[in-house]
Amino acid sequence: MDRFTGSPVHRCGHALADVPADFDTHEAYVLRAAFPCPHCTAETARRAGLKTRVFVNLQQLSPGMAAFVAEISEAGSELEDLLAAIGYGCRAKSTDELHPGTEVIEAAQGGVWRKEFWFATNADPRLVVALIQHIKLEVSWLTGYLPDGEQAVEFCAFPK
Repeated sequence: MDRFTGSPVHRCGHALADVPADFDTHEAYVLRAAFPCPHCTAETARRAGLKTRVFVNLQQLSPGMAAFVAEISEAGSELEDLLAAIGYGCRAKSTDELHPGTEVIEAAQGGVWRKEFWFATNADPRLVVALIQHIKLEVSWLTGYLPDGEQAVEFCAFPK
């Protein structure tokens, strides 16, 4: 909160931006005030020369279980803190649909920030559609934190 106006602000001092109504149920909605704003985070990564990318793909994690997976490469410390707070973990890069990056590894060693949205392969299709909508919301929200915005998101792709 800005101590003079009572308006909520990011850690960097910029005012919280309005977000779409469907975002108010996302876990990061309240947490975002504890971190720098999307513009400052993206600008910090840009100045550091980071090429932050988001890769969204579908992976088979075990027989009968699959997951939509978001993997974020070259996040930078400001974004890494936010990702850790909303359930991402640092892992090795996935190589393809059948070989997920599950080994715990530091980002500085070539790791990516990974979040999985699991479902049974025989799940009700409505659940799968709901997961697709959730991951689309998550990715659309994250684009503001990326130096290249929406151009930094790749679907059905894996980190290189």
